[in-house]
Amino acid sequence: MKKLLLIAVVVIAVVSCNVQERIVFNENMGGTYQTSFDLSSMLEAAGSMGPSSSDKPSKVMDTVIVFNDVLVKYKDSIATLPKEKQEQLQKMKDMTLRMQMDESKNIFKMNIGKDFKSFSDIEFVSYEMDEMMNLAKDNTTGSPAAGPGGDMLKTEKVRYYYENNIFRRVDEKLVNAEEGGEVEEEVEEDMMMKGMMAEFDDMLSDSKMTLEYVFPKKVKSVSMDGAQISPDGKTVTFEVDWKTLMDNKKLLENFEVILED
Repeated sequence: MKKLLLIAVVVIAVVSCNVQERIVFNENMGGTYQTSFDLSSMLEAAGSMGPSSSDKPSKVMDTVIVFNDVLVKYKDSIATLPKEKQEQLQKMKDMTLRMQMDESKNIFKMNIGKDFKSFSDIEFVSYEMDEMMNLAKDNTTGSPAAGPGGDMLKTEKVRYYYENNIFRRVDEKLVNAEEGGEVEEEVEEDMMMKGMMAEFDDMLSDSKMTLEYVFPKKVKSVSMDGAQISPDGKTVTFEVDWKTLMDNKKLLENFEVILED
């Protein structure tokens, strides 16, 4: 029953969310990283299911969390943590999280950003983002992210590679599953998920994931069919709906871009 409930939560989250991942690289392969979540549909759906409360003022919020400020504020407590945990938190010092919500207009958006000096600074950035989500829940009481809806705001654990003019976005969870063999229990859960998702085909088709990468060099080739290269040859954009991703989980297992010398 717990697994079915978890699947139901994932279904609601996916059909209600548009996600955009954008990385802009400079000549030194430093730059800016951003992931945006548009959860406005989720907020609208939640409002339509709840009791009418026209006399209750709608919530309006525009909050920016600068993680470095949090590190400074809680430095004494952080100093008592294991060294490994301290190092993990320090890697997040350049991250910011902005939450915008206006219940009357059914607007709920989140944006996580990070400026980085070298490519290694974003190699595991998706692993850091869950910590940012937990931070948001701890610091924004009364927002959807602080309640059960916050559990929906999970990011895929992907890793970025760059070597010899080749950029790669790899979903290592899928790679490891392929190498170790898929467990029977996971196959059963996938079947249940697909069965439940069939009822949301239209919504899944309207919800998108967009990947956009801007490079300092021109792009020679992209591994993904359907990816678009900008007229100047330096930007790659790939958009896919969640229905396609659910039908083919391995679609984004390895997204590879080869740059010119």
